[in-house]
Amino acid sequence: MIRPVLYVDLPGIIYSIDRRARNRQHEFANFVCWLEPVEKRHPLLPILRNIFPLNPASRTWICEDHWRILGFAQVQERPSRTMWEISYLASMVQRNVSGDDVLAALLEYMIEMAANHGILRIFAKVEDEIPEQELFQRAGFQRYARELTYVYDPDVGGQLMALNTSSLNLPSLRRWNRHHVWGLHQLYRSVTPQRVQMAEMLENSEEFARLHVGSLRALPFSLSQGNENYVCDVGVRLGGWLRLCRGHGSAPHQLFLIVHPEHSELAEPLLRFGIRRLQEHSVRRIYCQVREYESIVIAALRNSGFEQASTRALLVRHIALLAMRQRTVPA
Repeated sequence: MIRPVLYVDLPGIIYSIDRRARNRQHEFANFVCWLEPVEKRHPLLPILRNIFPLNPASRTWICEDHWRILGFAQVQERPSRTMWEISYLASMVQRNVSGDDVLAALLEYMIEMAANHGILRIFAKVEDEIPEQELFQRAGFQRYARELTYVYDPDVGGQLMALNTSSLNLPSLRRWNRHHVWGLHQLYRSVTPQRVQMAEMLENSEEFARLHVGSLRALPFSLSQGNENYVCDVGVRLGGWLRLCRGHGSAPHQLFLIVHPEHSELAEPLLRFGIRRLQEHSVRRIYCQVREYESIVIAALRNSGFEQASTRALLVRHIALLAMRQRTVPA
């Protein structure tokens, strides 16, 4: 039986238990999709988490048999409220139940719920070339890109930074402002292949900004969690966008970067600026997630001391079909 649960932190708790079990050479659950701490770009402040313990944009379901959990799934609603992103999908390690059957049942149930709630697309990130990708293909998911995770180790990359004496002069660098919304969307369109744009359908510039920048209003530092957004305004367009997310506790820093193809010279100076800005707060590892087709940023990451750590396939499931001819629409 599959049913919804209100306590949306359940997947995160099981994920933490599974990580500890794997450190002791045990397996607690098989996670196909999971939300790493570095992926939580807009975490609530601790006081807000206590006041609002549930995330209204999250939906969680568990598959169970006689009160025994067999697996679970969780989705996050995107700002448009017409798209879901799978944050967790896992099956518990069982001897007498097939994990693939549990995952397939959860995917089928999730798609049914999406149709009932008017959701147009479901997105997922899975490790590249794992066997479970076949389950997504059977459920109608399609791969439209790959996402590469690069990691900067200050013990290694710091030496390279010290040797690199290139100027950090960026006269076009500006703090993020709401009037950059349209320019950021055009920057995304300039670097993103048409097939990816068709898969993501991020046609609204404000929706895109909310998804990647967060609040479009200027927030006090205490509420921004130390996150910073910068743009390189070259006059006729935005030449680059940089987002810095400072890590707290054991979480690493995170960095996001988009550079216009006609202004590739901005990539490395922006990266060096971001690294130094983050390390001023605390010296720790820095994660950067980049698409496979963003060759300018990938080259800059490698030249700045980042090393590739993992590759994930980006999948999409279209719930609604685009009708190109009137006769294909039911009466």
